Amino acid sequence: MSQWIAHPELAAYLSSQRWFGESGAVEITAVRELEWLSDPTGGLGVRVELVVAGSTYSVPLSYRLAPREDLARGLIGPALLDGQSYFVYDAMHDPEARSILLGGFVDGAVTPDDIEYSRIGDFALERDADSVLMSAEQSNTSLIVGDTMIKFFRKLMAGHNPDIEVQAALTLLGSEQISPLQGSIRSGEFDLAMAGVFQRSASDGWDAARASVRVLQAEDVRAREAVGDFATECEGLGWSLARVHEQMREALPTGTWGPDEVAALVRRLNARLDSAVATQEAVGAFAERARAAYAAIDPAEPIPVQRVHGDFHLGQTLRTTSGWKIIDFEGEPSQALAERSHLDAVVRDVAGMLRSLDYAAHSVAAARGEHADEHADDWVRRNRIAFLRGYGYEHSESAAALLHAYEIDKAVYEVVYEMNYRPDWVQIPLHALHRLL
Repeated sequence: MSQWIAHPELAAYLSSQRWFGESGAVEITAVRELEWLSDPTGGLGVRVELVVAGSTYSVPLSYRLAPREDLARGLIGPALLDGQSYFVYDAMHDPEARSILLGGFVDGAVTPDDIEYSRIGDFALERDADSVLMSAEQSNTSLIVGDTMIKFFRKLMAGHNPDIEVQAALTLLGSEQISPLQGSIRSGEFDLAMAGVFQRSASDGWDAARASVRVLQAEDVRAREAVGDFATECEGLGWSLARVHEQMREALPTGTWGPDEVAALVRRLNARLDSAVATQEAVGAFAERARAAYAAIDPAEPIPVQRVHGDFHLGQTLRTTSGWKIIDFEGEPSQALAERSHLDAVVRDVAGMLRSLDYAAHSVAAARGEHADEHADDWVRRNRIAFLRGYGYEHSESAAALLHAYEIDKAVYEVVYEMNYRPDWVQIPLHALHRLL
């Protein structure tokens, strides 16, 4: 039995991390220790440990013979190995340990049999290259090494992570609308990490959109009259998403939903609505109209389906000097990997961005304690039109019904999310449901 199963320090550390997704008391039921990447008897041992505590989590650890004050933030606790005492740290907070973790990406590296470092093209890291730990993420942990970003997945699921699968396919196709994948790390049935080009000069789409809204409000003008009108950017973003969807169709599976699959879609939409109504009273006022909107999806109209982004919003976009880049193809993090890989209609991504534009505008008002804002509504209308125009969205009756249903479904999900985590923002999706229904 692993020393960590009954070890309170590791359980306490997990419970304090933003990437640890379990609620209640932490119970570690199993730990799979991968082979050492460096020998602890030499003073620093590094290995990845797969900790089962509800779900399976990747916890890279460094074992040191002597404590380090500068690593205190990542200290987990003491450990006894083969009669020798060690101080154990989260390796992500230990720069020397990070270099060892990334050593498999160095030319000529020899790695243990139970961990595989894959590289695309001529990608390689320099030995002992400096790395910088990014602190903004919640579900993963990322490092910057020169012009490469390495994202370590924390919560693991057996199978191939779609972020790696999709970006590998698009990279090999030569897509200019993504940050190319450079490599990945895998052990057994789990993808542990991925490496990709770091867009050093890029700005986050969410921040750029909100900055545009603040300018509009400061100038007290219509969206089309504001300095730095965001509509041109939105049109470009729509064009970029359309190109990525085309590339996905070329590189990945496609299909068509007939009457049976469309009926199953409507059942899924209604089931999610039922679940939301059961937990959030505010959703109930919209339920009847939402069901009518779902029923308006034409079962006789075939729906082309394909791999999609699955969790598309402004935070998954980067604005660069060469145009928009779309990132993070993991899909909805709460879903199982198999569900994230299901084929879907492209309007799922389109609806996700339309909802994100609405959020960007009205979150600025919410930050000032306002629930409604004419400037925000005007900004949303203008930029919705620009995004759809850039995408090349075709406004047929059946297409409009499908997009309408996906937008409603997303807004219903948002009401539940905000009531659970950010009740001060719940008026944003409720305002959207009023508009949509």
